[in-house]
Amino acid sequence: MVRLAEYSRDCMVQLRADTGIRYDERTQGTLQLFRTQKQLDGIGKDVEILQQYKVPYQVLDRAGYLQYEPALADVQDKFVGALRLPGDETGDCFIFTNEIAKLAQGMGAQFKFNTSIERLVVEGGKLQGVQTSQGLVKADVTLLALGSYSTAMLQAVGVRIPVYPVKGFSITVPISNAAKAPESTIMDETHKVAVTRLGDRIRVGGTAQLSGFDLRLDAGRRKTLEFVVTDLFPQGGDVAQASFWTGLRPMTPDGTPILGPTAIQGLWLATGHGTLGWTMAAGTGRLMADWMGGRKAEIETEGLTIERYR
Repeated sequence: MVRLAEYSRDCMVQLRADTGIRYDERTQGTLQLFRTQKQLDGIGKDVEILQQYKVPYQVLDRAGYLQYEPALADVQDKFVGALRLPGDETGDCFIFTNEIAKLAQGMGAQFKFNTSIERLVVEGGKLQGVQTSQGLVKADVTLLALGSYSTAMLQAVGVRIPVYPVKGFSITVPISNAAKAPESTIMDETHKVAVTRLGDRIRVGGTAQLSGFDLRLDAGRRKTLEFVVTDLFPQGGDVAQASFWTGLRPMTPDGTPILGPTAIQGLWLATGHGTLGWTMAAGTGRLMADWMGGRKAEIETEGLTIERYR
């Protein structure tokens, strides 16, 4: 997973350079905050993985993390230290998705909006097409990337994958005092909530709820998100004006997405990215384009396919 995430970050940098795409991006790293010494002392395994994959990191004391997030000065006594990943980036995925769609359309891509995918049409072990509400769509190869909805679609044609929906929540808070708002992304290790600056907004996301495909908003989850952002940046945003959202994270048992070919000829997978869908999106796209096109992939694909569950 680290391999794909690092590759994806590099692909995103190249994409910006090639296209000039903008999406309220920030390239100032991420900060994982620890409220207790036990949490800080327990980062050994995480650091080992970072070292294994040569990912830059910093272990910071209070004075150290305030250099990168000065607005935390008012609440610095609540935290004993932090782990910083200076190579991490953030941005608004909604803006990015819309902008990349425009670029794709300019290159000839066609998007079929207001069209439902009904089923996969398989005959003789080969994918013949995708039946939609607008008719049968045929292609030489098809990439299924339906997130949490991939499992049921595949099960109907005999392909089983362990991808399950885990419900997450976020609020988006307008910034009321820029000097008292976050500079980049902060993860509160105690509450497992991320706080990110997106232009003139603060995005607060996290929590996990096992409730199938239920997309109803939960007022209790909102309170947790509001508490965290207010606890960290009490003067940064206007929580009363926050918008509330929920979505499904397509989780796998080991946290790594399922990519690559299936036993059905012509059917490929890119699903199960969990909470890191956008983090791994650019790398996944580039990897799948090379892989499906018969070109040599720039990273190893071992451990990414469905075969690891056989």
